[in-house]
Amino acid sequence: MNATIKVILTALLLFIVAHPYFQEGEISGGLNELKYLGTIPSILLVMAFFVAIAFYCRSLQNVLRKVKPENRTRKPNSVWFMYLIPFNFIEDFFIVIDVAHSLKNEMQTNKNLIRFGDFGLTLGIGWSVAQLFSFIPNITGQISGVIGLVLWIIHWVVIHRISKELIPERKTN
Repeated sequence: MNATIKVILTALLLFIVAHPYFQEGEISGGLNELKYLGTIPSILLVMAFFVAIAFYCRSLQNVLRKVKPENRTRKPNSVWFMYLIPFNFIEDFFIVIDVAHSLKNEMQTNKNLIRFGDFGLTLGIGWSVAQLFSFIPNITGQISGVIGLVLWIIHWVVIHRISKELIPERKTN
């Protein structure tokens, strides 16, 4: 059932996102700015972004590996679903929610985690929402994209700090 909901939401998102681009006239969105950089710089920027996502996924994977298996609400390797475009735009919500819930469960036996509040849940939901809003054409989407990027980086820092409070990485998946 969960997968069905994700697929339906992804299809709905694709329809909503694509609709403005089938209208007449030029519509600028966040990716539209890449044309001003030129081909090679645009490719390098996109590649750098995907490398950053890989490091972020690795951080999420590592923090989940440090959580006791019985406290996890998601398998550590499943964070790599962030690369399943366009499915990731919906899946990202579930990833950040599951990581936060896993850490909340872990807090029951590791009181050092209490100081992390919602374990980055608000930041994770924030960057996920901003990522969706970045599809809005024109300045609204561009601002949302920047906000999403900032929240994503802050979430990454929070996850890294939490990871330092956990015991060394477990070798289970």
